[in-house]
Amino acid sequence: MGRHCVCLVGPAEQENLALAYLAGAVEQAGYEAHLVPFSSRRDIGAAVAAVIRLSPLIVGLGLSFQYCVEDYLRLVQELRRGGYEGHITCGGHVPTFCYRELLRDAPGLDTVVRHEGERTVVDMLARLARGAPLRELAGLVWREGGEVVVGPPGCLCPDLDQLPLPQRRAEPFVVGGMPIAFIITARGCTGECAYCSIGAFVSAAGGPRLRLRSADAVAGEVAALVARHRVRTVFVQDDLFILPSESGTIERMEQLDAALRARHVDEVAFWVKGRPETITPAVLHAARGMGVIHVFLGVESASAERLRYLGRVHRPADNERAIELCRQHGIRPSFNLMLFDPDCTLEQVAVTLDFATAHIDLPWNVCRTEIYAGTRLLRRLRAQGRLRGDYRSYGYQMRDARAELLFRIARVCLHERAFAFDSLLNRIISLSFARQVHERFFPGVTTDALGAEVDELVIDAHGDTVDVLRRLLDRCAQAGAPSFEARELAIGEALAIGRRDQPRRARAADLWQQLHARGLALGSRLPGSRPRHREP
Repeated sequence: MGRHCVCLVGPAEQENLALAYLAGAVEQAGYEAHLVPFSSRRDIGAAVAAVIRLSPLIVGLGLSFQYCVEDYLRLVQELRRGGYEGHITCGGHVPTFCYRELLRDAPGLDTVVRHEGERTVVDMLARLARGAPLRELAGLVWREGGEVVVGPPGCLCPDLDQLPLPQRRAEPFVVGGMPIAFIITARGCTGECAYCSIGAFVSAAGGPRLRLRSADAVAGEVAALVARHRVRTVFVQDDLFILPSESGTIERMEQLDAALRARHVDEVAFWVKGRPETITPAVLHAARGMGVIHVFLGVESASAERLRYLGRVHRPADNERAIELCRQHGIRPSFNLMLFDPDCTLEQVAVTLDFATAHIDLPWNVCRTEIYAGTRLLRRLRAQGRLRGDYRSYGYQMRDARAELLFRIARVCLHERAFAFDSLLNRIISLSFARQVHERFFPGVTTDALGAEVDELVIDAHGDTVDVLRRLLDRCAQAGAPSFEARELAIGEALAIGRRDQPRRARAADLWQQLHARGLALGSRLPGSRPRHREP
């Protein structure tokens, strides 16, 4: 503790690989690393208590999302009030672009780490441990004489295989009663999406847009997780797992499959991400052979105009083709639908609702395009004079006043159904995947029956969501709706939806518990090599 300790603070709803990789680098350098959960201001008391107890040399705050900036500003304040006198720094996507604002608004914050932080944090620890100054440290921003000083850009790790493995939880996360693990096989993305900051995060450091780990390194990590935690399912959190090149993707999947089998890991299921335009029969054949059971597709919209506006290169036909191919190959896709963006119209929202209706049985949710630091969309809105708010919460008003009205009503009445982190539709996506895990490892009549109940719930919740949005869309299409009528409509719909969702939430919780209990019981019977288990 103390002179040889760092506390890394951030969300822990899922395994936080950004902080876990930092912890691995810190520990390899001979220091202690402690991961402190912090998801919102309700966790401030526990986080401050943990830091004070550990008395670390550095507190590192992992700030990846702008909606939680205010919570982190409050945390810095409370850490100082609580008596912590050590060094506080922060890093992640938001600090990489908004370092001046953070250092301005958080007097208790000492520095900001930009871009990838493994090397920078270790160098900071070494210097602080011997009392040396942090000036000119690559990847660091600090105050000097009342001014903000930006050090040289941090150097991206050119060979991801050289990174220390992430620090793992003592106990794995569980889905459907089965141990799961989160990994990355790459960093970066080749996409040019106008709303995404991933490319800008990497490019600003002067590195390649995409770096891949070797198949042997990935397989070695998965094999270790299987041996340690009996992991059965792996969530690949790459922003780009399925590559733009069909041949490159197939070669990579075959290499991963061969490397896993060489380590006798031949029955692990994978959840991966893919872009609709890269989904082909050959890619899905290779994916299925590797053990992929789920693909999160970057569908975003069913409107060609909206896709172009968002900087996507696929077409609506690619969405339909990718989904149909996934169905044919026994790989269930999920996706988000960006119903709203700064220039969308009611008519274009209706097109995407038609698409949602056509795929009402698949796990999906709806959302608005948000504005993130470092993105082309932010620069576009700022140049147009339409950017609202600040780095803590950028916003905008849609050109189409009717679409703006629809969003304002939907944001209220569908908050618990769709927009909240723990919304019903997000829970259903998790539930649907838990069902897939059982289909993979425990096929049989009981799994089929539980799956049918999950499907019924998915279709019911999605059908009601589309009905609500269509009804509201028709209302907003009528000119001159007074604002007080919109408020009354939103509140009334919210109360009615809440009443309808009570039994849906109860059913989702019951199915989740059934799958969990059954997975715990049946999973314990699977041998270490994880062969298929056929339920009697």
